[in-house]
This record gives sequence, C-alpha cells and structure tokens, in this order.
Amino acid sequence: MAGPGNRSGHQWAAAPAFCPPQYTRQVDAPNGPEYVCDWRGAISVQIDNQLWSRTWWNSGDSVTEFSDVAKAQLPGWDTRFDEDFARWQASQPPEGSGCSDC
Repeated sequence: MAGPGNRSGHQWAAAPAFCPPQYTRQVDAPNGPEYVCDWRGAISVQIDNQLWSRTWWNSGDSVTEFSDVAKAQLPGWDTRFDEDFARWQASQPPEGSGCSDC
C-alpha cells in the first residue's frame, strides 16, 4: 500500500453522522430518542487519494463497503453491505409521503 496517495485509518462509529443508515438504530433513552450504530468503528482505505473501502466492525462481525472505484477494478467483492442497504432502502416510506412513523 506504499505510495503518496495511499493510506488507511480508523474512526469510531457515531450514529447518525458516521454510521451507514442501514446500520443506524433509534432507541428510547431516558432523555429521549438516541441513535446507535450496529458497528463500533470503521477502517477506511484510500488508494490514489480516493476511498477504496471502509470495513465496519464490532467485536464479532464486520462488513465492507466498497467504493465505486474499487468495484470497477475488482473482479468480485462481498456484496453484503450493498444488499443490506438495498433492503433498508426498500423498507423506507416513499419520499414526500409525509409518513415519518410508517
């Protein structure tokens, strides 16, 4: 991974700002609703200064989000992240429906 535009780094998950929507949950808390993330953190990899992948992890599982750049160059990849997102997106109320609790 050597090179001037290649790097990796870790960041702790923080819902809803830094957590994919399909893995963000709203829970009841003593002071009102709070957001939690199914993942504890993410390791991001950049190649040629572009996001290549981000692996979301917790103590017993992980899922990798591949960028469009990575998908265009790889012969195949684990599609779990994309499949989870598609399921989450299909479960959302239609835009403009005014339904926030459907």
